[in-house]
Amino acid sequence: MKSILKTLFIIVIIGLHGCSPKLQPYSAEVNFLYKEAQGTIAIKSTGYGGNRADAIMDAQKNAFNVLLFKGIPGTELNVPLIENENTAKSNHADYFKKFFDERNYRKFLMSSTESSNLIKIKGGKKISVDIKINYNSLRKDLENNELIRKFGF
Repeated sequence: MKSILKTLFIIVIIGLHGCSPKLQPYSAEVNFLYKEAQGTIAIKSTGYGGNRADAIMDAQKNAFNVLLFKGIPGTELNVPLIENENTAKSNHADYFKKFFDERNYRKFLMSSTESSNLIKIKGGKKISVDIKINYNSLRKDLENNELIRKFGF
């Protein structure tokens, strides 16, 4: 009887876990470097991938994920641009598919420079990238697509 209950319990737990919303995991290895001009920010982001190109792309995506959904401490962007990641990604799935999967985030990249050598780690490769982002344009794009409210309204 106990083994049947244990088995049933395990099946329920596995079933409930399968129902949870799946978010794309991203690294929070993003650090503020400097603010160059009004509306731009430079950050260092770490990315992982099977090769150099995938690791660089992952670092860029990580930078935008942290900027959008976590905020960057020590900057005027210390609070996230978008408050609820789950709600935003479910209500605006098309926008985020284009933004990340079709790499529309690159419209807001001013520069992306490798700042470390490609390091081989267990399961792939790792690289750090210095990224300059035009966050004023990003904020305007989020406003135009109704992901965030316009300033002052």
